[in-house]
Amino acid sequence: MAEMLEQQGRTFVIFQVSGEEYGLDIDKVQSIVRYEAPTPVPRCPESVMGVVNLRGQVIPVVDVARRLGREPFVPTATSRIIVAEGEAGLLGLAVDAASEVAVISPDSIQDTPESVLSAESVDVFEGVAERDGALVILLNLDRAVPGNEYGRPGDEMRSEGGGDV
Repeated sequence: MAEMLEQQGRTFVIFQVSGEEYGLDIDKVQSIVRYEAPTPVPRCPESVMGVVNLRGQVIPVVDVARRLGREPFVPTATSRIIVAEGEAGLLGLAVDAASEVAVISPDSIQDTPESVLSAESVDVFEGVAERDGALVILLNLDRAVPGNEYGRPGDEMRSEGGGDV
């Protein structure tokens, strides 16, 4: 059964950032919620906009545009937060819009063109897929938002201070 599904394709959540379409493996996605302004947190990495309380759980919100080297995210009425789980734990990805869930066949996925990307950014993408005449960049969540940059809240304070705060 799993082989048959794999032959049919992989399922991705399709979203927009800075006018481009991206795909994130649906297995990483917990939910998609309307954008709400996060509460800023001091000493966060530059691409972390702050935190939001989602159903009683506080999660960091990452500016995907900034993380990908684009202009900082500017929220609009269509903006969403994609709640995803990866090496960094549960986090929110601020995106311009999340449009659909799509199955992409393995034969339509091509390797990321290394000649136009820096060495650091090649690993951020799983590949590029052509879909309905447009290209969709497939994002690797754990490489785009590595866990070592987004430790659990308070970890840096405990390690710096030598004890619990």
